[in-house]
Amino acid sequence: MKKSLIAFAVLGAFASAASAQSSVVLYGVIDASVSHMSNQTVAGGKKFSLDASNLSSSRWGLKGTEDLGNGLKANFNLESSLNVDTGTAGNLFDRNASVGLSGSFGTVNVGRQTNLAYDTLIQVDPLNVAHVGTNPNIALGALNNVGLFGTHGTSVGSSSPTRQNNSVKYAFPSVLGGINFGAMYGFGEKAGDASASSYAGASAGFSQNGLTAVFSYAQLKDATNSSTIRSYTGGAKFVVNSDWTVKVTYAENELNTTGRTISVFGTGFDYAVSPQTTLTAAYYANRRSGDVKGKADQFVGVAKYALSKRTAFYGSFSYAKADTKAAKDQELGLFIGAGNKTATRTTVGVLHSF
Repeated sequence: MKKSLIAFAVLGAFASAASAQSSVVLYGVIDASVSHMSNQTVAGGKKFSLDASNLSSSRWGLKGTEDLGNGLKANFNLESSLNVDTGTAGNLFDRNASVGLSGSFGTVNVGRQTNLAYDTLIQVDPLNVAHVGTNPNIALGALNNVGLFGTHGTSVGSSSPTRQNNSVKYAFPSVLGGINFGAMYGFGEKAGDASASSYAGASAGFSQNGLTAVFSYAQLKDATNSSTIRSYTGGAKFVVNSDWTVKVTYAENELNTTGRTISVFGTGFDYAVSPQTTLTAAYYANRRSGDVKGKADQFVGVAKYALSKRTAFYGSFSYAKADTKAAKDQELGLFIGAGNKTATRTTVGVLHSF
């Protein structure tokens, strides 16, 4: 009996050690809201809908690590989008499919991953990346608009350039108490032309004493290597105190063949009314120059009430104003219907994470 107890104790110790050395986590976000938008038709028609992914993108995923010893770890992340309103999903693991290693040298991941513009802007976006579909920093700054940017980079024909296929991303370890650097390359995989449909970029950041500042630059080539999008993103966030946080961002994407430049300036703040309630306000100035000039502005307010650490109730109001009724201006407004200069969007929803 004693020998059996000792054997079970030894096996239990080994099992605990193995469990401590590796882990796999199932996680996700479910976000659904009722939405109302004005001026969605030429006659000023309204639209009511049940939407997914307003305060945050609905998704589910698996991530894990394994301790390989001597400070070296293996890691993976598989993440898929989820449409709560219909129960459908995008391509399996369309949001992330990567594996890599981390250690004293930093972190390197390979696979399908977010681009550096997105990695930069999510740290300092005035809306905390809320309203993914109509957030100028995501749709225009981080290249999520397929119609404007979808012909460049490694994701041509499959999704927006916000995520790059066939990519290698490297994050250097932080130095001097908060300075960090990163680099990313996406293989175009075109025979005879290594640059065609490729992505290449670098980033830098600093975070210390409540101040975060970030910057990134990247080049995205088209399928014939005849044109290039140059992407510049940057921003800063300052935690004034436990109640106030202010943010400012700037993003610019330029197409070299036409001189078309789409830029987004954003600023805003978070204010914690109470431990449960947070108010967020943001302003975005969206501009287009070069071959065609365009202009639109967007104002957004969000109120979030945390019911628990994982569940929140929220409401938001957005107002977009284009310079003219032409499509060149409307597309910068992101939710303005054809034949209109302005539109409003009101949402009420709930978010749960696990």
